[in-house]
Order: sequence, then structure tokens, then C-alpha cells
Amino acid sequence: MTWKISILGQVQGVGFRPFVWRSALDKNLKGWVANGLQGVVIKINASENQAIDFQEFILKNAPKMSRITGSSIERDADEFFENFAIQESENKGLPILLLTPDVSICPACRDEISDPENRRFRYAFTTCTVCGPRFSILKGVPYDRFLTTMRHFEMCENCRAEYENPENRRYFAQTNSCEKCGIRLRLFDCKNAAHLVFDQNEIFQNIISAWKSGKIVAIKSIGGYLLTCDATNPTAIATLRTRKKRPTKPFAVMFPDLEILKKEAAVGDPEIEHLQSPAAPIVLLEFLENGSPDLDRAGIAPGLQKIGAMLPNAPLFEILLRDFGKPIVATSGNVSNTPLIYDDEKAVRELSDIADFILMHDRDIEMPQDDSLILVRSPTRFSKNETAAAPIFLRRARGFAPTFIQNGLKIPEKTVLSLGADLKSTFALAHLGNLNISQYLGDLADFEAQERFEKVLFQFLKMFDAQPSVIVGDLHPGYFTTVLGQSLVEKWGVPFQKIQHHEAHFAAVLAENNLFEIENEPVLGVIWDGTGFGNDGQIWGGEFFIFSNQPGLPTSKNIRRCAHFEYFPHFLGDKMSREPRISALAACSKIPAAARFLKPKFSKNEWNFYQKMLAQPGQLMTSSVGRIFDAVASILGLADKVSYEGEAALLLENVARGYFKRHGFDFQNDFLNENVLPPGTLKIKTEHLFSQILDDLERGKARDFVAAKFHFSMTKIVRKISNQLNIKKIAFSGGVFQNSLLLDLMEYVLRPDCQLFFHKQLSANDENISFGQVVMAHRFSGLDTDFSKKNPSKSVSNLENPCPSPPQFTQKLNQNVSRNPR
Repeated sequence: MTWKISILGQVQGVGFRPFVWRSALDKNLKGWVANGLQGVVIKINASENQAIDFQEFILKNAPKMSRITGSSIERDADEFFENFAIQESENKGLPILLLTPDVSICPACRDEISDPENRRFRYAFTTCTVCGPRFSILKGVPYDRFLTTMRHFEMCENCRAEYENPENRRYFAQTNSCEKCGIRLRLFDCKNAAHLVFDQNEIFQNIISAWKSGKIVAIKSIGGYLLTCDATNPTAIATLRTRKKRPTKPFAVMFPDLEILKKEAAVGDPEIEHLQSPAAPIVLLEFLENGSPDLDRAGIAPGLQKIGAMLPNAPLFEILLRDFGKPIVATSGNVSNTPLIYDDEKAVRELSDIADFILMHDRDIEMPQDDSLILVRSPTRFSKNETAAAPIFLRRARGFAPTFIQNGLKIPEKTVLSLGADLKSTFALAHLGNLNISQYLGDLADFEAQERFEKVLFQFLKMFDAQPSVIVGDLHPGYFTTVLGQSLVEKWGVPFQKIQHHEAHFAAVLAENNLFEIENEPVLGVIWDGTGFGNDGQIWGGEFFIFSNQPGLPTSKNIRRCAHFEYFPHFLGDKMSREPRISALAACSKIPAAARFLKPKFSKNEWNFYQKMLAQPGQLMTSSVGRIFDAVASILGLADKVSYEGEAALLLENVARGYFKRHGFDFQNDFLNENVLPPGTLKIKTEHLFSQILDDLERGKARDFVAAKFHFSMTKIVRKISNQLNIKKIAFSGGVFQNSLLLDLMEYVLRPDCQLFFHKQLSANDENISFGQVVMAHRFSGLDTDFSKKNPSKSVSNLENPCPSPPQFTQKLNQNVSRNPR
């Protein structure tokens, strides 16, 4: 009898076919295995029991990097097979695939490039079936060499022998190459605008010499260019900051090995696990108080006590860092606020003013992506909670994107494209039961970022041959993604649904924790971020929602806004997010005593002009907790103007954390008198909160004490609202909850009385919006039914809560809210 076994999920580019081949030989089975547009296909001659046993063996022992989402077995037309083989890929049917992320260098390949007797000794692009680039080089599916940017490299005799040898770990390794037949390095001298002709080892020597002499080198990495220099050289780092126009934003640092990193930062077992994982992200770590004096901490992370650290994730960096013996700055290859550069010609054109040398190679990057960034939460360091350490995603890209797999998650069978928000942009494509969430694609205020977003989006649609049945976007009419969505629905004639920003945040964290399925027990959603366009035409950002699963009602009817921070003026558009002093001025606009603290922050003309603006009727208003954090940072003298998004909040967290580290979490002070949260009400009085802060400063309280008290008060606000509503399940989302101190305090204050839920695979910031939009659109509209009858011109939120805009609203929006407010 002949049996067909189909394996679905992330099963291509992970060594699955060689694994099946070896398993079949061990069990003396005849047949074949191939990649297909739906995953991996296996055919065997076997009895029914043998076939079922083989399927179960495959599922239980699959390669480590695979992620199986489903499988099937069925009787097939009888064929006779003489042996077991790996066949060419099948291209029948629709693509129903999960794409494999890029994988860091494996231990076996690392050993080879270190072994003088091995033919791949110091070959900078050594890979095998379990490591190397995957997503970044993919041009189409299924995953085969001719559909990657490796297609131009013809394997030499030795590499071909490995590729065809079932006993070799490079059997059917699509990225297989060596120095004889593989990828070539090229070094460009920016000062003299000349390509330097060197062999590989001479290039390595020149890079090391450049670092030692304080030069900046742009290096083509897996997902794009990185700008590098000696991390122990303050002059080199200062030069990089000046040329890159990045005055204070922290730089990531790549360390040669774990032992050198341990001399600089606190590294526990959970951090080591992530640093050495196949994803090999940047991990945010605390500096050691008595670390090495060599590292330029002040230049790398000005004003902060944390460092973004990574280990070499590719053979090229493994070789260079081993030769150099010291850490290097490894920051994105771009001018600040523009997308990562990945094209060689553009690198020469745009990085020559920043770098002294550019190291490029001739393997093209098809899918550009930044390095992923995570923070490992270990609440046991600071609080009474003893939950296992958990990562916080600050940026989800290389090593993780685009596949999203979650047990129990309901994904529409129809094709749904959600476009996310504009800041921290991603898109999500739900297609034939699979979900892909794009890598972080940057801030869409930048035109080049908009072009990058569209390029990657249409690559996805082409790769999966996907025609969306519905497009989902944000309520904000000025977002690039909203404008793009409107143009696409006109082009394709499909419905366009708009989901309120914070409802999408809430839906994302609910879905990640499978909370939609809970009945008869409500969930409180605490959604705090910078800005999002609200149902009432104001700028939200300090919201509380209730989700209550009532059978028979669409999800949107089960989510309602129940509380928020009292509004304060939102004016001057993006200037407000770039200048925390303006947030302080707006939040304290009705507090006469604030003038003593705030007036010195402005010129006389500025002060008078802003007072007149604040006095104008019909101001656009906001409840933004992100702006509240900015305002507190300004009042405490930490930051009046910032050079990167979130800087003020980071400095505020840094100061507060220092207090808690010295004094512990047994903290009894907060700003919650009856004026801030009056009994029986669910509106936090922002004005009175700031009055309390100013009173403490007036009484001479120390800055770190006030910062700690503010953080603690924010957790007590959640507790009081939870108690008033008698809701013990609490879910958190929004960029404010990338503040690990705030999360630790939430754990300390709210547990064990409450169950807390955080994001798991996604960032709490706007990267998760596209996922929340898919979830909301699916549950609201019933996309597995006849969606075509829905009205494409109405938003989910407007159908739920009609809130007509005042006539002057559009004008106010254009004047006071940028197309991409932070």
C-alpha cells in the first residue's frame, strides 16, 4: 500500500527532508520526501500501522527549528518504490506555508571555521541545513535554492558532493557553498571612492586595522548593513554619533564571546539562552557596577544603566570578532530615522559620509530586516513574585519574523491583510489558516520607510499568491497605512475595515493569551501608549477596557472603554513628542504653581505664545500615558528635549529603578489621594496627579524618590480600578509596557490577587497592532462566513460607538496632530 503524509507549518529550511530520509532508512521504508507549497510531502510503501507509526515518529522527533502546525495521512494510489529519496519540490496547489526565519551560526559550523584542517576554515559564509540565512534571501516558495538569492552561485564539486550525500549534514542544504564556489567579500574605501582588491584574509586584516585606528566600518550583515567601530574607543563612538546624527540613542554592542560580555553586564541563564539561541537577538542587559573600565559606557548608552548586547550571529562576525578580541558597536546602517540600508549601491551612495570603509558581499538581501531586540524579565530580582523569567520583545525582526504560531489561535481561512499603524509599523497576512506578521518596518513618517513597507508587503502577496478578501487599518485618517489601505480597496474592490488603535492593542494581548475563549469572567485591559486616534475624535493613550465574552455578540460589542486618564491639551503635533517640556506644560496647564518649575524651560516668547495656544477653545485633547511619562521626566529635570522616541521615559525609568534597587519594593508612598481617583469614579484626574508631584518637589523630595513614587502610583491606579470593577484578570498592552520596572511593579502590587497577562511573541508597542486588527476584523465580521455583504466604508468602532466629529475636527487634526503622532 502507498500512503501520503503531509506535514504543515515551519518545515522548510530546517533540515526536515534529510531528517525524514534518515528516519525512513532506519525503518527500512521505501518512498520519497519533497517540499511542497503546503509544507513537506512524504510518500511511502507501508502497511497502515507502519505508516501511522512513521507519522507519529516524525511528529515527535522533528528537527529543533521546525514548528509543526498540522499533519495528515491518507491512502494514495499504489506505487512501487525501490528506495527512499529526496525529490525535487512540488509546485502544485496554493502556497500554504510558514516561512522560516534566519538562523544564527550553529556550533558545528562555528567549529569548522575555527579548524585550520577544515576546508571551510575562516570561510565567512559557512552554513548547513540547520543554520544560515533563510527569510532574508527568499524570493519565492517553496524553499529551494533557485528561489533564493543563492541561485547565482554554482556549487563546486566538493559542495555538490556534500549536497547529494545523504550521510552529510549539508544534504540538500540550499545555502551550501565554500570559498572556492561561494560568496565573495569586497572592501570599499569611502575616502578614496575605490574598491580595494584583496583576498579574504587581507580584507579581515584591513577591517581589524581600521577598528584599531578608530575608523568606522559598514558591514553587510544578514538583514542589512551595520555600522561598526571599536566599542572601547570614545573618539570613534563620538565620531559615529556625529556622522550618523544620533546624539544620544543607545548603540548595540557585539561581543566576541560570552566570557567578555560577562565582564561588562549582568548575564544570567535566561539571558544566555537567548543570546545563544538560533534567533541570536540583541538582549538588553544591566551594566555591572564594577565592570571593565575599557568599554565606553557613557558613549554607548548615555545616561542609562543598560546595554543592548549581542553575540556574533554569522560566520563573518565570528571571524572578525575573534581576530579583534574586543567588543564593537554594531548599529543599524542608516542615517537616523531612515530605514536600514541593504542594497550595495545605496550603501556606497549613502553610507560613505558615515563610514570610512564598507565591507560588502555578492549575496543579495531580498527581505531586509533589523536585528531583534528583547529584554529578559526576571521579577525575582526585584519583587516577591517567583514567576519564571520571560522575554519582553522590544523589536521583533531577524530570527523571529515573519512566522507566528500559537496553539488555539483562531485564524480566518479567508485572506485578511491588516496594515497596522504608522509608528513601529508591521503588517499581518492571514492566509488559508496561516498567519505571517512582518518584521518591524520602521516609522512610516519617512518616505523611504513607506517605500520599504510597500515593497515587502507586495513581496508577501506575490509569494503566497494571495488576494485579500478584506483589508484592515487604523482609524487615524492621516496614517500612511490608512491611505494605502484606501487605495488598495479601490484597486481590488474589497471591504476596508478600520479598527480603533487601542482596541487593536487589547485584542492582540487577549488573543496572545487565548482570553477570547473565557466565558463568564471579564478581563480588564490596561492600554497605555503615546497616541492613538480615539472614537470621540480625541487622542487616546491612557485607556482601560473591559472584555466580556457574551455568546452571540461580535467581539467589538464585547469590548468597551471603561476608564481613562482625564484629557489634557494635545498641541504642536510631533513637537510634543520630541519635547517633553511641552507635555509638562500641557499636563500642568491648569496648575498655577507649575509655572515656577516650567517657565525656565522656555524663552519668554515661547512661553507667551504657548499660553495663548493653550487658552484657545476647542483644543484637541489627549489621555496619553506616554506623554504623562514625558511630562514627569521634564518636571524632574531629566529631559526637556529628546533625540529619539521614548528617551524621556527611559531616563525616568532608569532613575526610579535606581531608587528601588537601593531601597527595595516595600514602598508605601503614592500620589493617589481622593482628588486623583475619586471614590466611585473611573476617571483618573491627570491635573491632580501632577499637583501631587509638584507638591513633593516643592517640599524638597529627591528626584529618584519622586520618580519611584510615580511608577508605584501608576500600579496602584490599576489596582484601584481593578478593585472597583471587581475584575481579577488584567491584560496589558501599549508601548508604555516596554518599561520593565513598571511590569515588575505590576507583578509586585497586583499579584497574587490578580492574574496578569502580557504579550508573549509580540512587542507591546505598535508592532502588535496589525495582529490585533486581524483578530478584531475576524471576530467582528465572521470572516469565515459571507463577508462580502459587509459595508466596506464603515469602521468597527463607528458601528459600535457612533461619535460624529465636530465640523472643525478635520482642520484641528491637520493643525495639531501629525500624520504620525507618537
